[in-house]
Amino acid sequence: MHYDMNKLKNNRVIPILVQVLFCALILISPLYMMIRSGDVKLIHYFMYFIRTSLYIFVFYINYLFLIDKFLFEKKLYSYFFSNLVIVILIVCLQNFLMEIIASSYLQEATDALNKPKGPPFYIRFWGDVIFIIFTIGLSVAVKSTTRWYQDSIRMEKIKATQLETDLRALRSQLSPHFLFNTLNNIYSLIAIDTVKAQSSVLRLSNLLRYILYENDSQYVPLKNDLEFTSSYIDLMKLRMSSKVDLQVSISDCNSKVSIAPFMFMTLIENAFKHGVNSDDNAYIHIHIHVDFENKVICIVDNSKSNHENIESKSSGIGLPNLKKRLDLLYPNQHDLYIQDTPNQFFVQLTIELLED
Repeated sequence: MHYDMNKLKNNRVIPILVQVLFCALILISPLYMMIRSGDVKLIHYFMYFIRTSLYIFVFYINYLFLIDKFLFEKKLYSYFFSNLVIVILIVCLQNFLMEIIASSYLQEATDALNKPKGPPFYIRFWGDVIFIIFTIGLSVAVKSTTRWYQDSIRMEKIKATQLETDLRALRSQLSPHFLFNTLNNIYSLIAIDTVKAQSSVLRLSNLLRYILYENDSQYVPLKNDLEFTSSYIDLMKLRMSSKVDLQVSISDCNSKVSIAPFMFMTLIENAFKHGVNSDDNAYIHIHIHVDFENKVICIVDNSKSNHENIESKSSGIGLPNLKKRLDLLYPNQHDLYIQDTPNQFFVQLTIELLED
């Protein structure tokens, strides 16, 4: 907490120091240029210093107070009236100070050189008004840009928080969904083959260990997730008929990439649920590999029983969950192609991954 407070103070102090240094540079640089050129006229610098200081005052009274209090609160009349008063006061004060300086220090030099006097008062007056209005507009532009930037950062934080909340909710749904289906499979094995049922319980315990340790992680090594997927397929094979043509090819090519956990489970669950039937032509083909561009490609091709529509009848969260997770985790980095026919369900999922 102490560290966070210090960090917060630093975040506030640094912009203030930058602005102070910038204003000092604006005020001091003309004097520095005069000294370097060897033509130092302090009276001219004093006039510049007063005029610029008044413009800086107008800028910051808008930037720090008036814009937040009136303009952003949509009190336009109060904002315009306040600036009207400021413009009149600053112009009068500026011309008053300039007249004092001119009469005190420049009168003798002007008379001696027979130089003409400056432009009429009304020209100087409206010139000063235009410059002050420009300064007010500049302060509004800077303040609006700063607020837009801060709001965009705030919205990004809100989106990131919402994203993490949605992902946790999806993962919390996913684990019970997977567990429910697997327990159903083991239950059906108990009456048929107790040895296979015991082996299934052992495999399930290993899978649950992975779920418990990895479920709270947004990303896991691809190698670990593919090992989990292979173990799950081995578990599902225990209750499969020998008539089913099962082909499995899983390889990560020793790639050093990470992936969100359980991205392939929905597709594989659907394949075993809907691809195993009493027909001699039943088949499940699963291929997962990583190409040279660090894109993981998962292809699941399976037959369908009773000509059902897998996408519409998949239990629980199924494909809608997968699509939402892909949109949240891999926007513009994935491609999901689904072909659903009366006898076949084919899906190809491609995800562009980043190296660890």
